[in-house]
Amino acid sequence: MREIIVAILVVITAFSIPLAIPGELKAQSVASSSTAADGTTNGVITVIQVDQDTKLVGFVLSTKNGELVEMSVDDSTSFGLENTSGDRWVSEFGADPAESLLRITDQRERFSPVTVTVKDGIATAVVDREQGDLERNLGFLFAIYLVTWAGFFAYIFIVSRKQNDLSREINALKGMVLGSEHETGLAD
Repeated sequence: MREIIVAILVVITAFSIPLAIPGELKAQSVASSSTAADGTTNGVITVIQVDQDTKLVGFVLSTKNGELVEMSVDDSTSFGLENTSGDRWVSEFGADPAESLLRITDQRERFSPVTVTVKDGIATAVVDREQGDLERNLGFLFAIYLVTWAGFFAYIFIVSRKQNDLSREINALKGMVLGSEHETGLAD
């Protein structure tokens, strides 16, 4: 019975997964892409192109609006990428092509967004985040901390004022109670 269930699952899986050769998949993806225009492009790396010697030749970037942009790399392409543990690696492609391939493959596998600066269809810089957004976010973070601390100190001030008012009222009540006891003690 167990073997029959396994056989049925294997057959269902085999027919539900489309068969594709990786080279054909890469060719289909690249064929529908456009060449990168000069400037910066943000997106996720979808296809990595290598030559017969497994040396990185280029990659295809999928932008936020679904456009596939193909770009090449050369020896002067600089990389500034972080891995999953946050270690930043900065180098040029010509200095360490094997490490460049490993780092860009890691970015693709993690679907980590990259910002690419392009000139004449060649990537001049590949970084894992745009620095402008980071600086703007730090400003927002500072503003939130400032508002939070101001609110905290205002709360402490209001609570201490109420505590002082309650202390005065308690002392007044004690005085009234002691005064009435003193008067009743004299009357006896």
